[in-house]
Amino acid sequence: MNPLNADAVKHAAQTRLLGQVVRYWESVDSTNAALVRLVAEGALEGTVVMADAQTAGRGRIGKLWVSPPGVNLHLSVLLKPSLSLPETRLYTLIGSLAIADAVESHGVKAQVKWPNDVLVNDKKIGGILAEVQTHDGRINSLIMGIGVNLNIDRPGMNQLYGEAAAGATSLREAIGRIVDRNAFAARVLESLEQRHFDFLAHGKAPLLKEWRSRSFLGRRVTVREEDVHVEGIAMTLDEEGCLVVNLDDGS
Repeated sequence: MNPLNADAVKHAAQTRLLGQVVRYWESVDSTNAALVRLVAEGALEGTVVMADAQTAGRGRIGKLWVSPPGVNLHLSVLLKPSLSLPETRLYTLIGSLAIADAVESHGVKAQVKWPNDVLVNDKKIGGILAEVQTHDGRINSLIMGIGVNLNIDRPGMNQLYGEAAAGATSLREAIGRIVDRNAFAARVLESLEQRHFDFLAHGKAPLLKEWRSRSFLGRRVTVREEDVHVEGIAMTLDEEGCLVVNLDDGS
C-alpha cells in the first residue's frame, strides 16, 4: 500500500508556489470540482487538491476518467495567470510535459500526444484537463487536473477499462515496481511550476518547440472532437497550439 499524504507531498516538492497548500480527500467527485469549490471560498494560487479516488473523474469532452482508490494519482492545481483566454489553452501542453518529465525521471521514455495525453510505449499513461473560470472577461482561475496511472496493474486495467485497456499502461507496468505516489506528485509539481514560470517569462515559442520535439508528430492520426472527425498525418502544432493535420485529399 502506498497511501497519498498531503504533508509528504508538501515537504517533498521543492517549489515556491505550487503545493504550499495541499488538500487531500480519500474520495471526491473530481479534484477539479473540489478545487472549484475551494476557489469560491478564496483559495490561494498554488493550492493543490489530491484524492485517493474520484467518483466522477472527467477527461476531455466529458469523457469518464476511471479513478480507483489506492493506485494512481489524481490531483488538481490552481493558477491565476494574467493571460488572455487563448494563451491559457497552452497550459494543457505545459501539463502534459510536466507529467512526461515525472515519468522520465523513472527511466522510461514518455511522449506527449495532442491535445492532452502522455504516452509510454504508445499507450496512454496520463492526461490533463485544464479548465478556466472567467469574470468580466478576465481569467479568474485556471485549474489543471492531472491524472496518471501509477500502480494499477494489467489485471486491474483489464477489469476497469475493458477493451480500452489495450491502449493504456501504468508506470508500474513500465518499470516493474511500485511507484511512490507522493514523490511522483512532488516531481510533477516541481516541473509544472518551472514550466509555468518559464512560460510567463519567455512566452510560447520555447514551449511549442519542446512539445513538438517530444510528440507523436509525423504519424497517422484520427482526430475526434465534438463536431469533427478527420484522419490524416499529424504535421505540427501551429503558433496557437492547435494541431495541423494533412488530410488524405491533400487539404
